[in-house]
Amino acid sequence: MNEQPMAIQENNNLLTVLIVEDNPGDLFLLEETLRMTRLPFDSILKATSAAAAIDMLRQRPISVVLLDLSLPDSSGFNSYEQVNEYASAIPIIVLTGLADMDLALETMASGAQDYLIKGEFDERLLAKSIQYSIERNRIRESLRESNESYRNLFYNNPLPIFIWDINTFQILEVNDVAQEEYGYTRDELLGMSMFDLRPEDDHERTRIFVREFVETGITRKTGIWHHRKRDGEMMVLDISSHKIEYKGRTAILAIHNNITEKVRLEEKLEEERLMKQKEITEATIQVQEKERYEISTELHDNVNQQLTVAMMYIASAQQKLPEGSELLKQSSGFILNAIEEIRKLSQNLVTPLIKHFGLSKAVEGLLDDVSAVNTLQIELTADTFYEEDIIYDFKLSLFRIVQEQMNNILKHAHASNVNIELARTDKNIFLRIIDDGIGFNPKQQRKGIGIYNIISRADLYNGLVDIQSSPGKGCSISISFPLEENILV
Repeated sequence: MNEQPMAIQENNNLLTVLIVEDNPGDLFLLEETLRMTRLPFDSILKATSAAAAIDMLRQRPISVVLLDLSLPDSSGFNSYEQVNEYASAIPIIVLTGLADMDLALETMASGAQDYLIKGEFDERLLAKSIQYSIERNRIRESLRESNESYRNLFYNNPLPIFIWDINTFQILEVNDVAQEEYGYTRDELLGMSMFDLRPEDDHERTRIFVREFVETGITRKTGIWHHRKRDGEMMVLDISSHKIEYKGRTAILAIHNNITEKVRLEEKLEEERLMKQKEITEATIQVQEKERYEISTELHDNVNQQLTVAMMYIASAQQKLPEGSELLKQSSGFILNAIEEIRKLSQNLVTPLIKHFGLSKAVEGLLDDVSAVNTLQIELTADTFYEEDIIYDFKLSLFRIVQEQMNNILKHAHASNVNIELARTDKNIFLRIIDDGIGFNPKQQRKGIGIYNIISRADLYNGLVDIQSSPGKGCSISISFPLEENILV
């Protein structure tokens, strides 16, 4: 690579002109004409050959070159090429004769700023040519630097960048990082469209995305997209898209930020959080069940025994004090009712029927107890529910969900009818509880923890809870559990 000339200093209004001319007469006339222009010269340098001109270009900054194409060591277009190699950032005005017009035009096509025909210009035309050539060259250099900055920004950007046609979705340009990221060569990518990179599920979204650019007049949008690499691996990208004009076509310049690892980390953290929450919920439920068992045992073994002893004393008193038998009889009846209530409460707390007879029978027993003291019409359907290979803890959670919702219905719903369905398919277990009560707005925050307890127990086994209700329209709770290892024996 040849040495580049020294740049023209900014803020220096004095011009340094280099005349490259081997004819003494032409050189004298040109120098005199220059002095007549009254341009602000610092110096006028002269060279009689291409080699001498190159030496001067290497040594000091030059404002403009006046170049004759017929030189002792070069001629024609070759003279321009040699000098221009060292003056690519300096305006060159070609000096030529009438017979060399085509050659002059050829040099301009290659970058010369202007040409002058010897003997056909005066000091005014020369001054105008120099001033315009310097200004055009300044603009050209500014554009070149701007384009170079753009190229550096585009091709050396650490993020993948795509330019694609907004009408055809064809990829028009990519930078080197995009090739590395996606595993395709540049030629392969330029033969593809954005649909080739995006999964089919995103194609319609891509069309909508383009319509928004076309119809709304927006020029910038950001969004999360999925793209496929050459090896089939999917990436999650945060893409900033800008509407631009590119080589006469309306296009999208898209800067891709690969956030796949970030998303995976967030998903892992969320998975760990959910697992921790499940562990807390499971521990809480175990503590609750232990407390239920202890309370049930205390009621059955202690309170009921003491009430039974009290019954024996009353029976003895009735024999010895017949005159007070009516009051004793009433007391005996109250105690019998208390014993029965405690028995039912104890049974509800420990649900012994699940282990001995299964979930369906336990739910039937719960509903029978409710029907015995309430006019509520309850229908249970469990024809397709097969539970022999299901773990006890899961069946207990289902029982507690039914129990919790029945308590909610009895306390708040004022319902007349309740339908409960337990069902099973090859992949799922379903529980549905529907009442015709007063309903509620599920979006409003409610006091109490009934619904929260139902959702927590369902979450423990990856259950999906769907609550449908509105004022005056009753309530439907549907829960779907996937048949997974944590449910099956």
